Order: sequence, then C-alpha cells, then structure tokens
Amino acid sequence: MKSSPAALIAALQSSRELAFADCFTLVLADGTTARYTNAQYPVSVPQSGGPALVFAAGDILIDGLKLKQTVGVDIDEQQVDIAFKPTSTIAGLPWPVAVREGRFDGAIFDRARVVMTSPGMAPIANALVTMFHGEVATVDNIGRLSCRMTVKSMLNKLAIDMPRDIWQPSCLNTLYDGLCGLSKSANSASGTVGTNPTLTFIPWSGAAQDLYDQGTVTFEGGANVGVSRTVRQSTVAGLTLQRPLDYLPAAGDGFVVYKGCDKTTATCAGRFNNLANFRGFPFVPPPELAMY
Repeated sequence: MKSSPAALIAALQSSRELAFADCFTLVLADGTTARYTNAQYPVSVPQSGGPALVFAAGDILIDGLKLKQTVGVDIDEQQVDIAFKPTSTIAGLPWPVAVREGRFDGAIFDRARVVMTSPGMAPIANALVTMFHGEVATVDNIGRLSCRMTVKSMLNKLAIDMPRDIWQPSCLNTLYDGLCGLSKSANSASGTVGTNPTLTFIPWSGAAQDLYDQGTVTFEGGANVGVSRTVRQSTVAGLTLQRPLDYLPAAGDGFVVYKGCDKTTATCAGRFNNLANFRGFPFVPPPELAMY
C-alpha cells in the first residue's frame, strides 16, 4: 500500500475532478539529480525546510515505470523509453553523449505522482506519491533522440549469489573506490592535444611510458567535450585509445587523464605505493598445481 497524506486521501474521496502529473527523478552515480514531468507545465512541490522540487516540462519525454505490487521478493523489472531533444543536457553533457558514456550506470530512477485541484496548481498536501523506485540495469536502443532503459527494483541488490570476497590473484578493489583509498584527482593530469591527432591517438608532451595504461581520458574541450575513453597504451609520444573517438580532436583541445591499474601487486606498489590496501591473493596456486 502506498502511504499518502490524509488531505490527499480526503480529496480523492470527495472530489469528482482532479488533475495529476507523473514526476520522474533521475540520480546519477556522481550525484547529479535531474527532475522531469510528463505534464505540459512545470510542477513545483514545496518542501519543508528546503527549496521546492521543480520538475521540468517539455524537455524529456518518459514512458514507462508502471505501478506493480506483489507479495514476495520477486524483482520488478520494467523498461522505460526516453525521448530527448538535441539541446537536452544532463550533468553538463548532451543526452546522447551521457547515455553512450555510461553516465546512467547504476543510476536511481524514481517515478512519483502528484494530484492537483486543477492543472498548474500546487499539489494537494505537497505530496509526491512514489509509484516506482529502482536502479538502471541496462541501456539499449541508443539513438540520436531516444533510448530505452531497463530498470529493476532495489530488490535486485539481493540477487547477488556469490560471496563478497573471492580468492583470486588480482585485487578485489575498484580503482579509486573507498577500499582502494586512492584519490582520483591526485592521480590525474591535465593536458592538451598535440599536433596530428587521430581518432585513436592523442599526441601529448606530458605522457609517460606505461603510466596511464588502462586509465581513462576525458575531454574538456573541442568536439569531444565530455567524452571519455580507456587508454590502451601510454608512451612518451602520447595516448593510444582502446576505442575510437566520435570526432577527430583538434590540436589544443583540453583533456584530463587518470592513471589506470591492472590490479597486480607490481602496479599497486610501483605506480601507486598503495600495497597496504591491496585486496588480492597473489600467491594462490593455479588450478593445475592443486594437490589431490
């Protein structure tokens, strides 16, 4: 059962005509929060002790995330279709770029409903009634003006059928996470593209041999602004990318590059001096050496 304020329940019971609007909240993994509504007008929901929540209208069209209630621990999985304008942005990036660059990985998707006495009025009891709350699992059918996301309820976090730690030679940490302990900004460097770049090679005078292997480079200017790529190889001449860029970079385009890690003890100690936080088991024997 969805909880609702008494004033809203009373209005639903006594009123013959009411207006409603669906409100969607997207919270990206980096904390960026975006709010949209399918109504033809913006919806503002006052909040006690803080600024009102404003849901933008006419920018993003969202279809999906229906109300579903069941008994048990079955994971509710739904698909949502999103249409956006060429000028629509999120987290400072055009929507197509943000989708392709994985900015929605692990994002939280919330659908709520507000009820009003008439269109454009303040919501009754300032209530946002949650209809669906879940996490983005996959993003498919990515186009220039639309995409489709598969969203699963938060019960999906209970579906992990493996132990938290696995005995393996490589480190269990994700680089720069809380267990790794390294600062991402402290292991980054800013640079500009040199002369004669290609879609897969960035000439850069500040590059060093192997230092940024398996790291990432994110463009801060030019035609590829906001685009990130994995660094396949770092040499004194520049950075070779794992995957081609969408647009040819120009000399002088700014970027920031972050060191990568192959999760071995040698890299952890030599590149980062972080062996104290290494969570691998490098001396586990391979299966062919197991004793029977």
